Amino acid sequence: MKTGYTVMYKILCKGLYAMEPSLKQQVLKFKRARSNLLAAIIFTVVNTLLMFLNANISFLFSIFTPQLLFGIREDAMGLLLALIALAPFFVCWLLSQRRRAFMPVALILFSLDSLLFVYLAVSAGFEVSYLLDVAFHVWILFYLISGTVAWARLRGVDADAFHIALLETDNGVPMHQNTGALPQQSGGAPLRGDEKKGRILIAADYEGLQISVKRTYGLTELIVDGNVYDEFIGVFEPDYSLTAHMQDKKIVAMCKSLSGLLYLYVNDVLIAKKRRWY
Repeated sequence: MKTGYTVMYKILCKGLYAMEPSLKQQVLKFKRARSNLLAAIIFTVVNTLLMFLNANISFLFSIFTPQLLFGIREDAMGLLLALIALAPFFVCWLLSQRRRAFMPVALILFSLDSLLFVYLAVSAGFEVSYLLDVAFHVWILFYLISGTVAWARLRGVDADAFHIALLETDNGVPMHQNTGALPQQSGGAPLRGDEKKGRILIAADYEGLQISVKRTYGLTELIVDGNVYDEFIGVFEPDYSLTAHMQDKKIVAMCKSLSGLLYLYVNDVLIAKKRRWY
C-alpha cells in the first residue's frame, strides 16, 4: 500500500505532470463535488431571498430544508432560520478544501435533506412537477457520492500534496510551467539588483540562498541573494509562476490568486508556503 509520504514524493519531486492519472481523476471528482455543492448553496440563498421578497420566480437548483423552514414563518425570523439551516452546508464547502473529511459530512446532510423532501412530497401526494426537484437531488447526490469516494481514495495523500494537485487541475498546466500570461525569462542571469522597496510576500533561506517574492505597485519580483531574476508586471495579479536558475538549482515561486496561496520551490522541493490575506 502506498503511504502518504510516497504519494507526496511523487507529486512534489517528480512534478504533477508525472502524477498518476487515477490520482488526478480523484482530485477532479472532489473538485466537481465542491463546485456543485457551492452552486446548490448559492441558488438556495437566492431562492430564499426571492421567497422573502414575494417574487414569483424560483430556481430548482437548491436545498430543500432552508426553504421549508422559511415557509413556516415567512418573515425575518423565517429567513434567519433558513440561513442557520444552510450554514452547515456552507461550512462543509468552505472547510472541505483543506479538510477533506467534510465531504462525507456534506453527503450525509444532503441525504437527510433529500429524504425529508421525498417524505413530505409523498405525504402531500406526489405530483409530476416534483420530478424536477427529485432530478436535482439525484444530481447533487451523484456528485457528493463521487466526491466522497474520491475522499476515501485520497485519504493517504498529504494535505499539501492534495492542494498542489488541486492547483494543477485549476491551472490545467504542470505546476512549474508558465501559463503564457507572463514574460518568459531565461533565469540564468539577474535582471537587476534589488532596490529594497516593496512588500515581501514570502521568503525563505535554503542552502545559503536568500529567496523572496516582493510586490510593489504593478510589479511582482522573484529575488535571490539581492538580485531580481524574474518578474510579473500588472496591476492585478493572476495565477503566476516566476523562475530563477542558480547553478544546479531551479527556483520557482508560484501564486494561486483565488486562494491567495504562495509557494516557493527549489528543484521541485517545497521550501515555503504562505497564504496572502491582502
